[in-house]
Amino acid sequence: MNRTLNERTRCMRLKYGLPKTFWANAVNTATFLINRGPSVPLDNSIPEEAWSGKEVNLSFLKVFGCVSSKLDAKSVKCTFIGYGGDEFGYRFWDD
Repeated sequence: MNRTLNERTRCMRLKYGLPKTFWANAVNTATFLINRGPSVPLDNSIPEEAWSGKEVNLSFLKVFGCVSSKLDAKSVKCTFIGYGGDEFGYRFWDD
């Protein structure tokens, strides 16, 4: 699992050319996504569903490193760098 996590983290960060300082954000996002994807040891069920007993909603997922902005004239383009902690939300970087 450690190798998988490291490979996903490296690929996610390098794909969008984010500096090494975003390593922790990439690790957290990779872990978040692994826990919400099918797992062979769990008969292809989702680990988050197995742990919580609740169906996981995946409709809010975003691509790590994608450029995001609101549809507003005053909006600022930011880079998506992960999901919120215990609460629903997103983390963005204003470069």
